[in-house]
Amino acid sequence: MPRVDHTNKAHSMTVESDLSHPISPASVIIVDDEAMVTASITTMLNLEADYDAVGYNSPKEALEALCSGSAPDVVISDFLMPEMDGIAFLKAIRDIYPETTLILLTGYADKENAIQAINEVGIYRYIEKPWDNESLKLAIRNGVERTRLLLRLNEKIRDLEQARLDLKEYSQHLEERVTEKTHDLTLALNKLKAVVENTGDAILTLDRKGRIQRVNPTFAKWAKKNQANLEGKPLANYLTFSDQLETRDLFSAEGQSQLREARIGRITVEVNISPLPGGEGVVLICRDIMKRKEAERLREDFVSTLTHDLRTPLLAAIQSIGFFLDGTLGEINPRQAEILQMLCQSNKQMLELVNVLLEVYRYEAKQQKLIMEAFQVSDMVHQVLLELQALALSKQQELKTGIIEPLPLAYGDKHAIRRVLTNLVANAINYTPVNGSIHVAATVDERNVTLSVHDNGRGIPADTLPNLFERFAQGTSKHRTTGTGLGLYLSRQIIEAHGGRIWAESIEGKGSVFSFEIGLCPEILNEKMLQLNRVLSES
Repeated sequence: MPRVDHTNKAHSMTVESDLSHPISPASVIIVDDEAMVTASITTMLNLEADYDAVGYNSPKEALEALCSGSAPDVVISDFLMPEMDGIAFLKAIRDIYPETTLILLTGYADKENAIQAINEVGIYRYIEKPWDNESLKLAIRNGVERTRLLLRLNEKIRDLEQARLDLKEYSQHLEERVTEKTHDLTLALNKLKAVVENTGDAILTLDRKGRIQRVNPTFAKWAKKNQANLEGKPLANYLTFSDQLETRDLFSAEGQSQLREARIGRITVEVNISPLPGGEGVVLICRDIMKRKEAERLREDFVSTLTHDLRTPLLAAIQSIGFFLDGTLGEINPRQAEILQMLCQSNKQMLELVNVLLEVYRYEAKQQKLIMEAFQVSDMVHQVLLELQALALSKQQELKTGIIEPLPLAYGDKHAIRRVLTNLVANAINYTPVNGSIHVAATVDERNVTLSVHDNGRGIPADTLPNLFERFAQGTSKHRTTGTGLGLYLSRQIIEAHGGRIWAESIEGKGSVFSFEIGLCPEILNEKMLQLNRVLSES
């Protein structure tokens, strides 16, 4: 029988989780000097999908092929062969592939030698000739399971050994790593402690009951107490919030920081309140703002005094120039009249700036008295547009509104709101090119009326929008303007004093929309509530 070349047979060394149903055919090698024996066994096994059987009639050829190939699952060898007996052959296989299961075929006369070989070589079992096919297949199947179990076991042993070595190596460096990390944490903690202990801000932590846990020396100094004596004491004993905020309110905005003003003894402080992780308490950082408050007061007093003292001489100068212009003090020539007219206009502009500064100060100091009344918004809009129509025509601009029907009555200081709308429309005219258009629109909801001024001017850069309503802010950073930057700031002060809000939207190169909202008349709100209640009761 011709020899089958085992080296061309592919063999998978995959270890299956279920060895009774292998996912790849088991490799079985049969070696016997009688071709009929190898042919019968290989034919029997290859008829089943579970096996990949190869036969050899020369043990030396089989050994040569196995040395250059993959490890087989089972090797079956005859006991008596002319070139090399089965014991020597299987012993050589054992040296190459320790996990491979070895089966010895022997005659009855060789039974005692076979038993001796099992003990010497470690043969799995011997099968007497002639054999029973079912018994042989059972022995082979058990041998395959044994081989693959051994492979799996050895693989686990190698993994465990590698894990042991890794653990040993890690253990050798663990103490060094722990020492290094401890050192780093100690340095970081010392740095943090130094910052907390030496900062000019007062820092303290509270538990859920509002009791002081820890304070830094600055807080103890401001409270005029020893640090140790403050621990466990109620916060209310040493810190009073300006808006009468109670200790329990510190925990109402879980996960969010709060900024409040308070006093520690005679020191006015700004308190940043932040929750501790896990909701275990809060940390308070108190900053002394007395110098800042004093600077603000001095600035406000200076602005107030300056603007107040400037009004009288400016009014006197305007009145005196008026006497010259109307001929009260004698006739003047045209050239003199032109110069005096310029002087009068300059003084009026200066007086307007002084009045704006004074009004801004009053709003900031909460001293501006608002005359609240109900008024018709649509009438106010038409009056403002009528007054500014000439200015728009001078630039060949279209000034219009879509407001036709009377709007619900609004509630506020009519003259202050009119000033805001006038400022917004005048700005739109100023920053809109020739032949442009300005449109005033209005919308009404359940509580407010919103007025919007649309233009198709050059727009406002996106980075300028957030600060547009601050002091001295300009509508664009790309063009020089002669404005003071107080108009929008004053408009914001007026609208916020009414409890409303003002905002701007713009796309550079396409135009801007300035909007503000004010509340409806209380009688209208009450009527809306009554109507809503009637609808709810009927439903």
